[in-house]
Amino acid sequence: MHRNLVVRLLFGALALASIGLLAPGCGGGSWAYDVVGTQRDPGAEGRIQVERIEGGNRLVTASLRHLTPPERLGSGLSTFVMWFRDARGQSTKASLLEYDPDSRTARATATTPMSRFVVIVTAERNGNVVEPSENVIYNQRISAE
Repeated sequence: MHRNLVVRLLFGALALASIGLLAPGCGGGSWAYDVVGTQRDPGAEGRIQVERIEGGNRLVTASLRHLTPPERLGSGLSTFVMWFRDARGQSTKASLLEYDPDSRTARATATTPMSRFVVIVTAERNGNVVEPSENVIYNQRISAE
């Protein structure tokens, strides 16, 4: 009798767990992309992680390292910006990167409703820019469906 109760409880727990894992539209799903710098900063590397979150959105986290300080990449450059570019080529500023010059690392987090897009990181003169410059450090196509 005790064994049957344990088996029934175990199967019940497994059934509930599988319903939660298989329920559509409830989040779940993550993707990771290892990225390397463009010709502008070829030693740069990092990882872009994309996670499906509530509401069908995607949480994008860029963790980058070995970044050349922006002021060494071009005259007047002072910050890094992350952009999302849609299939039509329209770019939207997603976030300013938090850059640590001592460790030469940067991090940014942003959300988007798009499941297919390009993540672009640029070096910019300031964070008030409205479109990406030609100073592209990273360029990664994302498919998070």
